[in-house]
Amino acid sequence: MQERSVARAEAMGAVSSVQRTVNTRYREGIDVSHYQGEIDWDAVAGSSQVSYAYLKATEGATLVDDTYARNLSEARRVGLSVGSYHFYRPNISWREQFQNLTSNVLPDKQDLVPIIDIEHRGHVSEEKFISDLKDFVQAVEKFYGKKPLLYSYQNFYNRHLKDIFKGYPWMIAKYQSEQPVLHDGKEYIIWQYTSKGRIPGVKGNVDRSRLMGDFTLRQLSM
Repeated sequence: MQERSVARAEAMGAVSSVQRTVNTRYREGIDVSHYQGEIDWDAVAGSSQVSYAYLKATEGATLVDDTYARNLSEARRVGLSVGSYHFYRPNISWREQFQNLTSNVLPDKQDLVPIIDIEHRGHVSEEKFISDLKDFVQAVEKFYGKKPLLYSYQNFYNRHLKDIFKGYPWMIAKYQSEQPVLHDGKEYIIWQYTSKGRIPGVKGNVDRSRLMGDFTLRQLSM
């Protein structure tokens, strides 16, 4: 009777049938794209001491990373917590970028909330850059039902993004021994501390990151 009740609840939308992985064994993670080539995900999960992986999915209005589908399937198969990221292009319509992202990053295939990678202002005014970005972020949040994780470099954040997205989680990149410092005092959930990490299963360099302070990966769960 209990099994029938659960099945009925799932059919009514009261219970999600999506199996998600929140791997809390370690506090370290990686992000990858086609630059890493073909990854041996069994080796990554078996000996790299990472719990999560963010995968490049889309960029701009049309680009889809050609390793995304395989990386998504394999990284989830080996038990890592997996999320996807979109590289934001300020010169391109945010609506077209939203369509590209949401057509390829399907909610039921994600363990973690998506990342919006914000690194350039492009050739638009500061006002338009921020206005379009806000619209994009809000649309992504509405579509996935969770606030996305926002990503930028320390210096870019301090110059263009401070005091703006206060209610959102952040991953901040700074490839030095000192932790990033944000001028508005914002606490960031993840620090991407190197672009030259080396781990089993990945040929060459890979971006590595770690959870900060008392933050947990469960806070980024889909």
